[in-house]
Amino acid sequence: MTTGVAEVPVESRVHYLNANYGIKSWLFTTDHKRIALLYLGSITLMFFIGGAAAVMMRLHLIEPAGALVQPETYNKLFTMHGVVMVFFFLVPSIPATLGNFLVPMMIGARDLAFPRLNLLSWYVYITGAAFTLYALISGGVDTGWTFYTPLSSHYLNTQVIATALGVFITG
Repeated sequence: MTTGVAEVPVESRVHYLNANYGIKSWLFTTDHKRIALLYLGSITLMFFIGGAAAVMMRLHLIEPAGALVQPETYNKLFTMHGVVMVFFFLVPSIPATLGNFLVPMMIGARDLAFPRLNLLSWYVYITGAAFTLYALISGGVDTGWTFYTPLSSHYLNTQVIATALGVFITG
């Protein structure tokens, strides 16, 4: 006769990944680790958008005639790549992801001082990124990522002001 070993129920610990499920719990969270993951996902998306513009530019430069895109489209791709990679990938990547995720744990805090303000900063980032991407895709900007005055002031058919406003919203 065999005796069965009594199984002890495994207690699952609640943490930031399994606290609540669903999109609503992620979009209205005040947990700094979840907000860092929201930033990580949106920054990764921006990286792929900027990388796609870089790939299109390189594909255009593969052949000597450069017949893949028109010259003004190449300038718009160059601007899109620069704006997205500088203002929506490089600048927010370290402070937003690592700062939100690691700093409260390193100092021993349960959360950041103002968690709703932290979530609002992600919403502002998403709003500025969406506004800028819409301006870059709808009409395009061919000034380069620096928005220097000779190029950004003479052309009225591009979305220079809308793109600059989106970058300004992002901060």
